[in-house]
Amino acid sequence: MRFFIHFIFTLGLLFTTTIYCQNQSGIITYHGVINEKFVDSFTTTIEHKDIPMASKQMLLKALNNTRPDEYELNFKNEESYYFKKPALEEQGLLDSRAGSVPYYTNNATDTIVGMSRSLGKIAHKPLDWKITNKTKNIGNYKCYQAVVTEKLYSRQGHYYYKNVNAWFTPEIPLSFGPKYYKGLPGLILQIEDREYTLTATKINLNPSEGVKIKRLEKNDKVITQEESFRRIEEMTGDMKKRYDN
Repeated sequence: MRFFIHFIFTLGLLFTTTIYCQNQSGIITYHGVINEKFVDSFTTTIEHKDIPMASKQMLLKALNNTRPDEYELNFKNEESYYFKKPALEEQGLLDSRAGSVPYYTNNATDTIVGMSRSLGKIAHKPLDWKITNKTKNIGNYKCYQAVVTEKLYSRQGHYYYKNVNAWFTPEIPLSFGPKYYKGLPGLILQIEDREYTLTATKINLNPSEGVKIKRLEKNDKVITQEESFRRIEEMTGDMKKRYDN
């Protein structure tokens, strides 16, 4: 019975989202901050590493001087474009860990493409979200929790798994969110993972102007995530060779 109610709830939200998304636009501002638990873990790791004291002090100072990063999600009808805004002040050695890759999405075609400078245009698969019964308020909006476990590939050359919490609000039934996080029956107002938290701080729906959608060029080559993993392996191998020589 509980599963049936949850199914009807989700189905109803998806239907509402489809109707609501037509002729809609908006600009959502997110702040990315590094998580305190990650800072504590990173600090402990640094303290036990066999590196010069001056390097330890530099890294610890960088941690303490980390400022929030600001991001912007622009959407219109079925398309969105998410990007990191230029910092007004110079950042330290470490940032919020929330990344700097822009993303283009198209709900009509299930397109999610990251625009990486080093790896190129990378297509992402939709995530298999699980909606839980947890709720909380973010600003004036009641949000529901959705969770997913991602399989990723590190620049050190190995697979790893990452648990992600998304908090979305059916009060704004738009299937958009920061980065490549989308596909829920409501706008994602917060993303939490082990390293960082992204939170919506400003919601501007149907602005009179200013919505910017950067689309893919006709001749752009889009690669799969698996192909991007192979490129990372090649880059990692090249770096090792240079260090060995």
